[in-house]
Amino acid sequence: MKGFRKSFISAALASMVALTAACGSGGGGSVGENKPQATKAANYNGNKQIEITFANWISVEDATKAAYEKMVADFEAANPDIKVKSLGIPFNQFKDQVLISSSGGNPPDVMMANQNFSAAFVGADIAAPLDGMLDADLLNDIVDGSKQGVTYDGKIMAYPWAPHPNALFWNKSLFKSAGLDPETPPATWDELITMAKKIAELKKNESGNPVYGLGINTASHSYSGNMLFRDVLTYGGQFIDDQNKVVFDQGDALKNALANIQELVQAGVAPKGVEIKDLRGMFIAGTLGFHIDSDVGRQIFRDTSGKGEAFDAEWGVTVVPPGATGRSETVFSEHQLLIAKGSKKQEAAAKFIEFLVSKEAMTTYHNMNGVMSARKSIAALPEMNDDDYATIFNKQMETASPFPAKNPVFDNAMKTASDMIILVTEGGQTPESAIGQVMPKIKELYAE
Repeated sequence: MKGFRKSFISAALASMVALTAACGSGGGGSVGENKPQATKAANYNGNKQIEITFANWISVEDATKAAYEKMVADFEAANPDIKVKSLGIPFNQFKDQVLISSSGGNPPDVMMANQNFSAAFVGADIAAPLDGMLDADLLNDIVDGSKQGVTYDGKIMAYPWAPHPNALFWNKSLFKSAGLDPETPPATWDELITMAKKIAELKKNESGNPVYGLGINTASHSYSGNMLFRDVLTYGGQFIDDQNKVVFDQGDALKNALANIQELVQAGVAPKGVEIKDLRGMFIAGTLGFHIDSDVGRQIFRDTSGKGEAFDAEWGVTVVPPGATGRSETVFSEHQLLIAKGSKKQEAAAKFIEFLVSKEAMTTYHNMNGVMSARKSIAALPEMNDDDYATIFNKQMETASPFPAKNPVFDNAMKTASDMIILVTEGGQTPESAIGQVMPKIKELYAE
């Protein structure tokens, strides 16, 4: 892990010229009981107000800012002796800034993360084990797939907050214009591609803007690599095997996924050089037929469109249609919570995390943003399955795969993997050539 720590911090320093100090936040309870659980850390003084810092990105995103502010306000009302100071860091800068501030002796007390970031933070040795720090009932309540993903060498290093399975959204207006039934989504992956091509034949919408059939992340970013991994699952591949050996390039899955991306981009069915925020904007603007996104999509669409709930009538959502494996292959990009190893306020930080994953906070988050819960007892509650939208995402979660992100180089590997997309969509390379150029670099990362 020391080698990983050195390489990650060096990479972060090289990529960031300036930074702001990172920050963080803690509390929670079992279902049906919202009062905070007692924690076991010994460094919290409840006799006077203390301030904890919470490094996160949801406080600076329009779609989640209101829910974040309400959850923090509710926690502070229930815990007047704890003040939460938030540092909102844009997602694309988040990992590097947290690594740099922590290595500089200024860690946030609580860190938000996804699977990629958690692996980097654990690998850099800036996260504290949660065993014995959080209530044991909370640790035992984590759904199995999520618990496996946050357990490193037998220790729980992060608490799963909100799993975000990716499902398929479709635009009903574009379906109508393309002569498709707006209430009937594709049943297979091949049918999805056929429909996407038909939508792209429209060329432009009524406003004269270019229309695309399917949104694909084609920008140079680790998220694009993550979504390439999702596509490879659809074609029957994997990233690592049971022995944690990189097998991304074994078989034809990666080649077929890249060939599909190349064909769709070259044919104008998918846009070139775009990332998730661009695709969301296009879907909202009515210029994208299909868009694969997580459960936060609905609230983003409502808020950004300016139409609120009325915008729901313009799109539908279903599970990702099965491909080569015969099952709905997708991923879930889980939001997780960690406590800094260097925090001097770990007990207060634990109280905040216990609250954020409690029934009270998760109901708020679900009602305002449609998110799921990674706790067994909460995920099963009627209020967490209150409409067709929640039902689809809970069904999607049954076949969603976690990212194989325990190795702290995974995020860098996904950024490197996005180079293959660039090579086939912008560099004129064949899938075989792109794989031959990039895969040795990914395997070298895993050999360090």
